[in-house]
Amino acid sequence: MIKRITLIFLTAMIYMSSLVIPANAENAGTEGTKPWMNTKLSAEERTELLLDAMTMEQKIQQIAISRFNENDKGDPVVIKRGGTSKYMNGEFAPQGTLPGCEFQDTGRQIKGIEELGIPTVRMTNGGTGVKGGSCHNDPLATGLPSTPGLAATFDRELNYEAGRILGEETRAFAHHVFLGPGMNLIRHPYGGRNYEYFSEDPYLTGTLAIEQTKGIQDQGVQVQLKHMAGNEQETERWTMGVQVPSQAMNELYMLPFEMTVRDADPASVMCSFPDVNGTYACDSSELLQDALRKNWGFNGYVMSDRRAIHDTVAAIKAGTNVELDWAPQYYTQEKIQEALDSGAVTEDDIDNLLRPRYIKMIEFGHMDEPFDKFMPEIVDPMANGATARKMAEEGSVLLKNDNGFLPLDGEPKSIALIGIETFAGAAKMSPRSVRDDNDYVVTPYTVTPQEGLENVIKELGYNTKVTYNNGSDPKAAAKLAAESDVVLLMVGDNPHETVDRETLGFPALNLKSGVAEQEPLIDAVMEANPENTVVVLKTSGTSIMPWLDKVPAVLQAWYPGMEDGNAVANLLYGKVNPSGKLPMTFGATEREAAFATEKQYPGTRQDTGKVGGPGPYGDGKSDQLIAQYTEGLEMGYRWYEANNVKPVFPFGYGLSYTTFEYGDLKVKKVRDTGKDGKGALSGLDVSFTVTNTGDVAGKEAAQVYLTLPDEAGQPTKRLVNFEKVDLEPGESQRVTVRINHADSNHPFSYFVPEEPDNLANWADGEWATVDGKYRVHVGGSSADTPLEKDIPLNFKIDKDNGKGNNKGNKGNN
Repeated sequence: MIKRITLIFLTAMIYMSSLVIPANAENAGTEGTKPWMNTKLSAEERTELLLDAMTMEQKIQQIAISRFNENDKGDPVVIKRGGTSKYMNGEFAPQGTLPGCEFQDTGRQIKGIEELGIPTVRMTNGGTGVKGGSCHNDPLATGLPSTPGLAATFDRELNYEAGRILGEETRAFAHHVFLGPGMNLIRHPYGGRNYEYFSEDPYLTGTLAIEQTKGIQDQGVQVQLKHMAGNEQETERWTMGVQVPSQAMNELYMLPFEMTVRDADPASVMCSFPDVNGTYACDSSELLQDALRKNWGFNGYVMSDRRAIHDTVAAIKAGTNVELDWAPQYYTQEKIQEALDSGAVTEDDIDNLLRPRYIKMIEFGHMDEPFDKFMPEIVDPMANGATARKMAEEGSVLLKNDNGFLPLDGEPKSIALIGIETFAGAAKMSPRSVRDDNDYVVTPYTVTPQEGLENVIKELGYNTKVTYNNGSDPKAAAKLAAESDVVLLMVGDNPHETVDRETLGFPALNLKSGVAEQEPLIDAVMEANPENTVVVLKTSGTSIMPWLDKVPAVLQAWYPGMEDGNAVANLLYGKVNPSGKLPMTFGATEREAAFATEKQYPGTRQDTGKVGGPGPYGDGKSDQLIAQYTEGLEMGYRWYEANNVKPVFPFGYGLSYTTFEYGDLKVKKVRDTGKDGKGALSGLDVSFTVTNTGDVAGKEAAQVYLTLPDEAGQPTKRLVNFEKVDLEPGESQRVTVRINHADSNHPFSYFVPEEPDNLANWADGEWATVDGKYRVHVGGSSADTPLEKDIPLNFKIDKDNGKGNNKGNKGNN
């Protein structure tokens, strides 16, 4: 009743102020017809007026994807499927919402309501390029490097620039929402979508996701963070569950999302497929209410992954604002009306689903500015391509370089470029589909490895011939290798959505031209000329390399994107000095760390009473597959450090063509400003000097780690900051980074669960900070921190200090 009186009063006040309505009343609205279109009102005021004007049928239509044909011409599109996919059927006549938008069967639209002035909202799939949106005719878009490659730059500005490109090209595509970035952690190297995720470390992931989010949203496009939470594998992704200890859940897997919500204000979040600690993510109040909204203060909206809702009432109560599917299955008129009639949900519950999305639409201008045409003219594809090349160069990691084998010079007269077409014959792009022959971003151009090599050789004035062999005949490849001065062997993996990696080796690919084998090719080349072979890895992450000791040099190029050829060639010839650092640990065996046991990955079957097996609806006979995160906090480099196991290549590792020296570490306490200038301790300033001790210019990503006192129960140190410096030969630079207690990554704190043994209440608890001796570590990787200093800290912080980031304080001050 109070709400109704308030709205009547608000409407009356708007009517009385009609003399100050903007001239463009068609956009601003008129008080008599669409008062919610008055741009002089706040987003919250406009939203309440709009909700009051809507019928329940309209409200229900607005909380689910409506797959429809936005083109303005052509014949109706008819989709006929049988079996369990009947809800995907339909006849879709052209409706003229976006001229030239060809029907997309997996469309991601929320259909507008013209009479209310609500525009259609279009969403395009995220990742490393704009593709897979509400229109089948994908735009020409920049093919960026895969996300681990962007993370390996350890460069905030480059990740902001990645976001800018993605946001700009989404806007040019007349889409409102970018579904990304992907922020799940690389818990193990088998993850089928690891190429979409940043790293194994929550701080690095969160820091760079913040930059990408800001870059995208600064272009007027909404970000949708994904996939929250527990989506660290693709095996049986629709039906599987995860059991994650509360401390690990909050300190590792949720932390990047928390950081980005607090520091970048993303418009939306996508809830994931897995059954998280006993409740499916999109039905989980623990996830979407307690953690996301109450603990972090998130004020945006949540959309489900496709087919990730399992219960209509639970999803509504949890706050899943939009159902993504070909057509609604749980947010249907019938099911919601039934829930309303029974009293299981109320109209206020439905309004609560719509309210944050409309507020965001208004804040971003999407309610007032029509996205009614494509705008390719706002994109400079060549400039964006040059930036993509820089990202690929800065993110590539030099893993091995014995006796200065690289960079190459003009001495070799012949180079054998060897590898199957996917990795050596074409620019390697990030996968964008569920097949070995992936559909990639549609780019304005690509640069193949051979083209890139020949470009650099010509530019440098060398007389070197490059001969390509696609590896279809290993004997012929071996012969070419034996006859060549230098061999460039390019190999990789090709995981993709719905499928995890079967091996950490180099698999055969099912290409249109037939099966392409890699392992026999590698063996043949290693037999023929290993001492002159440079291996270029184009993988999603960790690879097992039994031949590592045989070759002088290895370069991890990830999936370099559209500028693959130029970027890799520039690195191999030293036009660009490698400066990338590994965003994940490279282990030595197929089973160790967080993937040591089957129970950890991919999980074992448990009789939970829920469906199991592959496919969106399970196989009707299997128990649910449950992955148990029994390693707790010992994931990634934390496991190797805690168990004193030396990996092949540690987190943060990367070589250069020059050398760097660290020195003169100073750690200074930072205090809030008080009346006497001696306020409460608020953090640390960490200062040190980095010197280029080699003969060429280079960049070094200096990393700062922190070890908490023993009482905190942490397995090892944690990354808390980094800075990338660019130095000429012999040049030194003083670096100072600040670590604040109130930072969103809780650098000095640890999570204390309210009920440690009750996984269902994993979000209940508080962040605590102990008094005692903290150790600061500085260096070039997690395993190489030559500068270390102990410092006693005594944080005097009450519950409400630090913007709610630290809810508790252990120890006496």
